[in-house]
Amino acid sequence: MGVYRSSSRYRVTEGGRLADRVNYKSTTYYQYVTREGDNFPRIAARVFNDPTRYWEIADINPQVEWPDEIPVGTVIRIPS
Repeated sequence: MGVYRSSSRYRVTEGGRLADRVNYKSTTYYQYVTREGDNFPRIAARVFNDPTRYWEIADINPQVEWPDEIPVGTVIRIPS
């Protein structure tokens, strides 16, 4: 499992409809290997218990071109 650092993260406003970028000095990430049926909303639902936070995962994984069709075995970063 690898650890990554980032200088930004998002905060969801009340009601969860809007997002503001929040700057942090560092945030740690871990690696996740996708499996059959995974997409960013499903992963966010499993990790954060909130599928609307999928953009937190999408923001730090620009290598994934189609977030609804992620190939099995793709390594992505998940904010911890």
